[in-house]
Order: sequence, then C-alpha cells, then structure tokens
Amino acid sequence: MSTEVDVVIIGAGAAGLAAAIELQSTNLKFLVLEARNRIGGRVCTDEDTFTHAKVDLGASWIHYYGPENVLYDYYVSFN
Repeated sequence: MSTEVDVVIIGAGAAGLAAAIELQSTNLKFLVLEARNRIGGRVCTDEDTFTHAKVDLGASWIHYYGPENVLYDYYVSFN
C-alpha cells in the first residue's frame, strides 16, 4: 500500500465523508483521518446515559429518510 496521497481529509463527519464520496470519482488518492473510534462526527446517538431513552447528540435534523429530508436527493444520486 502506498503512503502517498493527494488529499488528506481531516474528520469523518458528514462533510468529511461527503468529500470522500466526491473524490471517489476522481483519480486522486485520498485518506480520511478521524480522531474518534467511530465515524459520523456530531451525528451520534447516546444510548447509555438514560435507560429508557436514546438522545441524539448534534445534527438531530438528520432523523428521517424520505423526499422531505434535505439530503434525500443527494443520497438518491448515489443509488
């Protein structure tokens, strides 16, 4: 595996992952770096703090799938 890349994406949140998706259609070599042990950035659900409830932590507007979601057309363009 080569260690040389053309682009380094810092963070695997929504913007970082979108950048990686866009770069897949190019001839550029890229690397996504994430400091946490998961991807998603602020899109995260806390299932541990409360025993009977899940709490969205940030980016809570991404909570349904369908044409009403502002990201729906973007998502559909990849399928």
